[in-house]
Amino acid sequence: MNRLKVLGIFLLLSLSIGMLVLGIKWIHYRLTHAITNAVFVESETFTRVAYRRVAGRIERLFKKEGDYVKKGEALAKIKDRDYRIKLEEVEKNIESLKEEMKALQIKLSSGRKEILESMKGVEAEMRYLEEEISSLNTKVDLLKKDRKRFKELYEKGVIPSRKFEEVDTRLRALIHKKKALEARRGQLRSKLSVLKAKLEGLESLEKKILSLRKKLGAIEKKREDLLNLIEETTLKSPVEGYVVKKYVSEGEVVGQGQFVYAVYDPRDIYILVLLEETKLKGVKEGNRVLIKIDAFPDERFEGVVEEIGRATASKFALIPRDITAGEFTKVAQRIPVKVRIVKGRKELLRVGMGGEVAIEKD
Repeated sequence: MNRLKVLGIFLLLSLSIGMLVLGIKWIHYRLTHAITNAVFVESETFTRVAYRRVAGRIERLFKKEGDYVKKGEALAKIKDRDYRIKLEEVEKNIESLKEEMKALQIKLSSGRKEILESMKGVEAEMRYLEEEISSLNTKVDLLKKDRKRFKELYEKGVIPSRKFEEVDTRLRALIHKKKALEARRGQLRSKLSVLKAKLEGLESLEKKILSLRKKLGAIEKKREDLLNLIEETTLKSPVEGYVVKKYVSEGEVVGQGQFVYAVYDPRDIYILVLLEETKLKGVKEGNRVLIKIDAFPDERFEGVVEEIGRATASKFALIPRDITAGEFTKVAQRIPVKVRIVKGRKELLRVGMGGEVAIEKD
């Protein structure tokens, strides 16, 4: 009987010591780890894909939820008929402007060439006339002297009247010729002024061509924008990964900014921990993290603290608390902590899964 009593006491002491050791270990673990179940699986590349600048009726959806997609691969297509009609109108305007510019350029080029050639001919003839008039001036001056000398000799009876009349006739003929050349020179000067005015008048054509060129540039930019819009009617995946959500169906009308798909790259998965501010002490970047995911209780995951937020999660909530009146219930705020997974089968994880973490404290 005494032996049984001793055995019972021994078992009770052993159990008590075991419970004490376990309790100490539990307390030590709690003191050396920040433990929380506000844990979510997130992805750096989780993206809700939407049409940015176009809208219309969904013509075709190329992917289902769970499908793998490459970066730049087509996800959806909306009808682009309206954009193509606008593009045809713009292209017609471009062709019309180009034809008008071409006609004006031909007119400008041929007109300038014709005027310059005419001016060249007029200037050449004017140079010839200037030389002729200069020569006649010399001859007239000489004949005037001869006429004066012959007139004196005739009046003295030294020479017959015929000699004087010949010189006088020649002088009048030269003067008449000179006046005719001067008249022609005046006509050429007037013609040259008209040609110069026409040449200056061509500047209006140049200004019109310049105006058309600017207009053409603006329409070509519009054409380029329409081509981009037509290309954007095919929605493409911004990342490589998996489709996790399809928001619309074929035949639906979508607007700009309306979500069509959600995609993410599983290689960029991380753990988001919303850690109570009271447990933040001792948590630093680089600390080891033990991760337990609810969906896979038998899987072991480990990570390291990569980033600790500088503001509480509630600060950026869609509807933040209004504390301006001073009426609020004091609750522990949560700080976002980003954990990079370094061990475990990441391919099992899905965005949005929950779990529990234990972050080693310094």
